[in-house]
This record gives sequence, C-alpha cells and structure tokens, in this order.
Amino acid sequence: MEKNLLKLLLSLSVLFFFNCKGDDDFTTSTSIDLSENTIIYENDIYDAYTLLSPLGSNNTFLINNEGFVVNKWESNTSALVSYLTDEGNLIRALRQTNTEFESGLTGAIEILNFEGDQIWFWEYNTSNYVLHHDLSLLPNGNILAIVWEYKSANEAIQKGRNPNLLFDNKVWPCKIIEINPLANNQAEIVWQWSVWDHLIQDYDATKENFGVVSNHPELININFSSGDANFNHLNSIAYIEAFDQIVVSSRNFNEFWIIDHSTSTAEAASHLGGNSNKGGDLLYRWGNPIAYNMGTPEDQRLFGQHDVTWLGNTTNNGGNFLVFNNNKYSNKSSIDEILIPQLPNGTYELLPNSINLPETYNWSYENDIIYSSRLSGAKRLPNGNTLITNGRAGTLYEINQLGTIVWQYQNPIETNSSIFKVNKYEKNHPAFDGKDLAPLPIAIE
Repeated sequence: MEKNLLKLLLSLSVLFFFNCKGDDDFTTSTSIDLSENTIIYENDIYDAYTLLSPLGSNNTFLINNEGFVVNKWESNTSALVSYLTDEGNLIRALRQTNTEFESGLTGAIEILNFEGDQIWFWEYNTSNYVLHHDLSLLPNGNILAIVWEYKSANEAIQKGRNPNLLFDNKVWPCKIIEINPLANNQAEIVWQWSVWDHLIQDYDATKENFGVVSNHPELININFSSGDANFNHLNSIAYIEAFDQIVVSSRNFNEFWIIDHSTSTAEAASHLGGNSNKGGDLLYRWGNPIAYNMGTPEDQRLFGQHDVTWLGNTTNNGGNFLVFNNNKYSNKSSIDEILIPQLPNGTYELLPNSINLPETYNWSYENDIIYSSRLSGAKRLPNGNTLITNGRAGTLYEINQLGTIVWQYQNPIETNSSIFKVNKYEKNHPAFDGKDLAPLPIAIE
C-alpha cells in the first residue's frame, strides 16, 4: 500500500512539474509513469539506460530513467561489476568462492549476449592468483583486469618487506593483465604489469629495492601500508585511450596511479620503454604524499577512494580525473575532480622529494546522502551531469552541473541492496541497435 501511494505521488509530482514548465520545454503534458524506486526532480536527466548488477542478486539489469527493467540477464553467480560492449554483449566480473578474500573478490569473467546466452566463461582463480574488483574494456576487444598474486614470506622479505608487517606469512600484491578472449572458453594473457616489479624500501639495506623512498616517487614502497597481506588493494581500473595509459585506484595507499600501457610485457616489468620511456614505473601518483615519504597527514587528499576515471575534454571538465572519495569526512563522501599537470603529449613530471600537484581538488560535490565507507562510484556523463553510486545503500543519483540532484533510484533488494558501481549508456548506443527495450513486467530481485 505504501509503495503504491509513493508511486502515485511521484507520478503526480512529475505531472505537476512538467505542466509548470511550459510548451517551449515539452511537447506534451502527459504524466510519466515511474517505478516506485525512482524519483525525478528535474528534466535535464541524461537520456540513457542504467546497467546495474546488485550484489544481492545473481542477475544484471538494464533500467530506463523511469526505473523500469528493459532487459535482464540471468546467471548462477552474482557479479561485482558489469559492462556492455558495442556489440551488445554483457561482460560480468563474477564473484567466485575463495577463502583467502571476501571483499572485492571476483575470480572469473563471463560474457553473455544481449539475449542472455553465455558465450564465454573464464576463471582465473587458484591458490596463487585470483581476479578481483574491476575490469576495463579496450577498443581492440581485450579486457584489462586486476589480479592478486601470491608471494611467500621469504619472497617478500627478500624484496625488502618488514617481517613485522607480514600477515599470515604472505603478501598479495596486485598486478594487471590484458586478456584476449578466445573460443571454447579459452583466453590469452597478452600483456601484464605487476606492482612486484616496481618496489622500493628503506627498511633493510641488505635486501632488494633499498633506497631513499622520497627520491623515487615512481616506485611503490613495499612497507607503506599496515600488516595486511593485501597491501595495495587496487579497486578500480580505467583505460585512457588518448594516451594508451591506465589509471588505477589504490585504496590502501589512498592514491591513484597512472601506468603506461604502450609497453611490452618485458618493458612493463622494467624501468625503460613505452611512450614515456619509463617502462612500468608510475607515470604519476596523487592523493597521499606520505605514501612516498613526503608531506604530512594534512597533505592527504584521498581517503579509501573508488572508481577513478579519466575525464579528458568532456563537458563540464573541471579536472581531468574524477573519483569517488569515500571517507573524506567521518560521515560524508565526496565526488572530486583533480586537474593534474599533464603535458599535451600525455606525459607528466613526477618529481623526487616534492608533493605532486595539484595541492587540492579542482571541483568537489559533497553530500552526506552519498556517504559510503566502501564500494561506490562516479561517472561524468556526456551531457555534463554526474552519475553517482552510493554503494553501501544501493542508491543511485544523477546531479547536474550545479550539483542539483535531478534523478534518484533505489535498488529495491532489501536483503542486500549494495551495488559496487553502475554505468549509463545513451539510448543510441550501438549495443541497443535493433533491440526491443520496452519495459518488462518484472522487478529487480
């Protein structure tokens, strides 16, 4: 009864809003029917479909701006995140069973066609390595994925890890792999990069990678984070096509890192090669200078962040990177744009013994209603609006360029409403060519 009443009130409010706008703004004054989980505040919503994989469901859903399901992909396993290809295929990062990790584990990838048939499944999940968190689709059809790889205590100590920081006598550094899906559920790893090849430490001069940490911001301090085997915890990955680079978010370092993808695998394991001639060393890092022994706690700008993406020259570009800054405040998250000093050819100046610019954000949206200590994401839309996922609550918001909420959707699954992050796809996206996207008589469950 309460849900039906809310739906009626929402429909009437939209009718009232539309009728008050005048004939110049709308060609019709008919009421728009909304699902009971949706609120429309303004008329400048991005005309698109939203793709979401609720953590409490094994299925993935495509909904319209009115909140109704227009396509459903059924599966036997829940997905942490999903993406659509131009061909209309759905790529899902599947959550497999694994005793080593709970948060962020995936372990497998599946591809479903638009009709829901599984056309590819690949598991990368053993006692020595496992897929986790995010994926990024490349223009050539390959997939970038984040992996945890096992290293023993002896291997870690030889690399300079402080034994007091070992957890269960192991370390799980992150690496990135590029996957070429092949027929018959096979795959070829055509490129990879590993944290393990780009370390520095100032703990033990008798071990590998010893040096002055602040002299080498291009390297990753193996002893920075606390005694957690998952010591860098990458939680998002995005491809920067304009410069053939990758940006990842390290939750435990409270930074995002930029990496050169134009290298060969051999170059990615070294300090030379690629468009920047720096091999696989970090091209730039931002968010927490203490991670490379510079600055003070007052200089930290990122706090357990997620979903770093490249903005480039998009509409309403106040910075060239966008991030969901989860724990910037004790009870409030923010969406931040960071305009880092990038040269026109896509290179950066990562200077030793200095705090990397900028000193702070170029633009921020802060609101306690988007607070989420974990999960979550933010995407800049082509019309200049920003799509926000409050991951813990499973609430989606779209805000306009002034920071006004124009659209809100609540995942209706009550047992586990959480969502890692979502994407919107414009209505003329190639994935929808020839597809019937009329609302279906089903609910998200």
